[in-house]
Amino acid sequence: MKVSKWVVREHMRGVPDPARIYERVEEELVVDLAEDEMLLETLYVSVDPYQQGLALDTRVGDHMGADSVMRVLQAGPRALFRPGDLVQGFGGWRTHVVDTGGPTRWDSTWHAENMPLVFPAYRLLDPAHYGDALPLHTALSVLGGPGMTAWGAMRKVLQVRPGDSVLISGASGAIGSVAGQLARLAGAGRVVATTRSAAKTDHLLGLGFDEVVVYSRDEPRDEVRDRLRRALPKGVDRYLDTVGGALTDEVFGMLAVGARIAICAQFESQVGGDHVGPRLLPLLMRPQATVRGVFSLEWMEDPACWVDLEADLGNLVRSGAVVHEHTMHEGFDSIPAAYGSLFADGADKKGKVLVRL
Repeated sequence: MKVSKWVVREHMRGVPDPARIYERVEEELVVDLAEDEMLLETLYVSVDPYQQGLALDTRVGDHMGADSVMRVLQAGPRALFRPGDLVQGFGGWRTHVVDTGGPTRWDSTWHAENMPLVFPAYRLLDPAHYGDALPLHTALSVLGGPGMTAWGAMRKVLQVRPGDSVLISGASGAIGSVAGQLARLAGAGRVVATTRSAAKTDHLLGLGFDEVVVYSRDEPRDEVRDRLRRALPKGVDRYLDTVGGALTDEVFGMLAVGARIAICAQFESQVGGDHVGPRLLPLLMRPQATVRGVFSLEWMEDPACWVDLEADLGNLVRSGAVVHEHTMHEGFDSIPAAYGSLFADGADKKGKVLVRL
């Protein structure tokens, strides 16, 4: 059978140029399954900013790794799943996958030296959990990695208290938009968003943010500082950071006593190349602040967390208390463009960016 995949053909640092980095390859797949293997058809694939670093650690000629929703077409007698089952796992930018569905090791130097990424085993999706309010593709968004990151950061790490002043950087994406709504539901006194795109201001206000700070890494630091201080006159009690860089430098100077910071991405360092530091540790002492790295795999590997996520966040979405959003691209050939859209400003991109094959 003919199958297609997107492979890495060039390693490129900085803002990705998908036309340079990726190449579509078509090949003939002879299906001869081992007893524990499966043939799966890809239904949806995810595109995510972290793939910029992942591509740097992918050998030239190898397929691009990515989270995906797949349907089992064939299965060996000892395979994890049976034909017809729907699963979520690290299937990559491929139309079809032959795999055992076990954990996937991805040797990584961009994320942490000597600390390989291990993506969890494929997860069986229960059709009963999905419907009009939570379509199947939400297994890659609000009921997937981004939802787990937002939920874990807010519920387990930041633990927003009534009256807290909360700041969410990069708030228009799949993680920040959900995290801001969870902060509001937890009783935060003020929830402020940052975004690179002024066109997204009204949209974020509609999600319940009290104020939106438009931030560009190219503008003077004192202007960014003034806007943050006007938006958060009592300082910052809880900060979910997906941006880093100069923005976070300014936030550290605004921390309230007992502040908590959850770091789930550092866009300015990863893509923008801003690696100055650590330089702000003195600013953590007087407010007795706590900084914790957030990595969704710590919860995605725990079956109990999936149950809790579906019961908590899933029911909030079904009830309408939390709005989840998607920007859906169509067709296998659209994957690189969908990925490239993550690094472009614009009002047409909201929430989780996905591709339906």
